[in-house]
Amino acid sequence: MNEKDLGSAVAKEIMTPFVISLNSDATFENVINTLVENRITAVFIHDPKTNDYYIISQRYIVKFLKRDGLKSINLAQTSVKEIMKGPIETVDVQTPVETVIRFMTEHDYKRVLISENGKATGVISTKDIMKWNDTYFFKPAVPQILFFVDNLTSNLIGRHIFKKNIQDEVQDDLIDIYGGALNSISIITNQLIKESGKMTHLMKDKRAVLFEPRDQVTGILICDFNSVDLRRKLIAATDLFCK
Repeated sequence: MNEKDLGSAVAKEIMTPFVISLNSDATFENVINTLVENRITAVFIHDPKTNDYYIISQRYIVKFLKRDGLKSINLAQTSVKEIMKGPIETVDVQTPVETVIRFMTEHDYKRVLISENGKATGVISTKDIMKWNDTYFFKPAVPQILFFVDNLTSNLIGRHIFKKNIQDEVQDDLIDIYGGALNSISIITNQLIKESGKMTHLMKDKRAVLFEPRDQVTGILICDFNSVDLRRKLIAATDLFCK
């Protein structure tokens, strides 16, 4: 994944591209050995008959042992079916990263299984998300142009140019200084935002374009990188403009 892909990053681009798993006929001993040997905190369980996937994490192991596992006569040979949770929902490789993060947050998941055509192909963990955020969202970023567009007419109703952050020669009445990045603002506002309702940013001409739609107005920020800090500032600026 590179900077131009930030606006459309999908699960396949940030996932760990392999899955450590055991079959559903595995034992507790197999699980412990797999966790230790691979230095991981959870393992996926695959049922070849149904093609369903389950999961066993350290947390589930502790709960099992506390419940009745320690009383087992032959703990090592306990079936994983007595410990595993699921079947779990997989996430398609083409799912936007933002959707994956939302899914993990809503379900309080620390990891999700990524699949392609029904086959598990990778894993996204909170560690993968943090690496991605650190690489892309938390880069030092500077704003370049701030716009406010009327959603009904697509007319430009507010603008501020951060001239000190732009190397190009800029005139106050020059709108499309980025070679088309701003020529299509009306199309973006009318079609993409209204159709998706969830568009937050895209990459255009090696720049990030951040959107903050409201009922009547959309705030649009052109900057060098997408970042959490600028996202928050755009939200605050749009709220202030709409008052």
